[in-house]
Amino acid sequence: MKPKLRRAQRHLQAGDPAAASRVCRELLAADPDNLAALNMAGIAAFQHGNAGEAVQLLEQAIARHPGDREAYYNLGIVCQARGEVTRAADFFARAASRDPGFADAHYNHATALMELGWAEDAIAAYERCIAAEPSHAAAYSGLGFVQRGTGRFEDAVLSYEQGLARRPDDAEARSGLGIALQALHRLAAAQDAFEGAASTDPDYSEAWVNLADVLIQRGHASAALKVCDRYLVRFPADTGVLASKRIALGECGEGRDELVDFDRFLACSRPEAPAGYASIAALNGALAFHIAGHPTLIDAPASHATRDGKHTGELLTDDAAPIRAFETLVRGAIAGYLARHGADSSHPLLANRPARWRLNAWSIVLKGRGHQVPHIHPSAWLSGVYYAQVPDIVGDEASVQAGWIEFGRPGDEYHWAAPPRLRAIKPEPGLMVLFPSYFFHRTIPFTAPGTRISIAFDVLPGKR
Repeated sequence: MKPKLRRAQRHLQAGDPAAASRVCRELLAADPDNLAALNMAGIAAFQHGNAGEAVQLLEQAIARHPGDREAYYNLGIVCQARGEVTRAADFFARAASRDPGFADAHYNHATALMELGWAEDAIAAYERCIAAEPSHAAAYSGLGFVQRGTGRFEDAVLSYEQGLARRPDDAEARSGLGIALQALHRLAAAQDAFEGAASTDPDYSEAWVNLADVLIQRGHASAALKVCDRYLVRFPADTGVLASKRIALGECGEGRDELVDFDRFLACSRPEAPAGYASIAALNGALAFHIAGHPTLIDAPASHATRDGKHTGELLTDDAAPIRAFETLVRGAIAGYLARHGADSSHPLLANRPARWRLNAWSIVLKGRGHQVPHIHPSAWLSGVYYAQVPDIVGDEASVQAGWIEFGRPGDEYHWAAPPRLRAIKPEPGLMVLFPSYFFHRTIPFTAPGTRISIAFDVLPGKR
């Protein structure tokens, strides 16, 4: 590697992509066809937050060096991060075709196929990765995840065990093994796996959630509650564990609890039209048109909550006028929510409100039998949904709440028997609903003509 390329690489390794970009530009000014510089410049631009520039540089590398595997692979990484999963899968496949021994290309191809919901193709890609690199522990775990999702639990157990033989400190794989064992009703072994995952990585909340669940399934709800409280001592705002604690409280026979207080924490509003739009209906029309043609809109895979519908990737990276206007509405609603709910050291939601936060948002498009199964938003503090378009049946009094959003019902992947408290809200165009991210929520299924377009969003702790 030439000295300037080594210098650019050192800048990347030191976490300074801007400096790496400057060095690469010097190289490309002297030699526009320099393949290594084009690839490194693309990576640096992506790491610096300039995804559009990264795509341009990497497409330039491919145009000038169509046989290079790295440019296709790097372009796949960028597209996947942008939510353009179909394009990402294609680029990973092209990288792998140029070098069948390129294990990471097969692996990322498999993850993209899995995200697209193409389970059998994903399994084949994981198997190609393993054939190219038998020690690729993550590929065994990925294979186990897809096998688990398609009901092949015995195969999943074997895949997870093979991955753990190569990387025994992988808490996520150990937890996945526990889920497969739990599905096979090998509950003692599942509990051992979850306890091992929690011991391997005490900060991995999913292991504690799964451990609480298997304890409830085994009839030990009070032990499950203690597991949740042990984790919440260190991470009192963890969304997944708070949701599990709510289930454990119900199974312990607790009546009303303050975690799920719909009257206090569910907030509905109907924002006024933002600048540039004559009415909310005009904004909703612009949003619906933009979402329908969004490049990240894909059929939702089974690993997501959406069934018989589509969803987009991140929307707030768009410069489109309706998205910018929508973001203004959301930020105003959040500011109002924060103003109404001051600090309260006695409640985990309010005691741990983030001093700084950032937003992400995505759209769900449902037709016919479309709905969302019960879920939470595990990385967020506060979540919300805005309705841009709603089918007529949602407002039909005879529809038995078809298409409404319902709060309080845990998903089928949890083991619970105590009847939960429920609250349903009728969607209307222009309605915005805010709620704690640990609230389980779902769409009550509907079967009718029309399209239901909503935009979900999260308040994520961290930098703006």
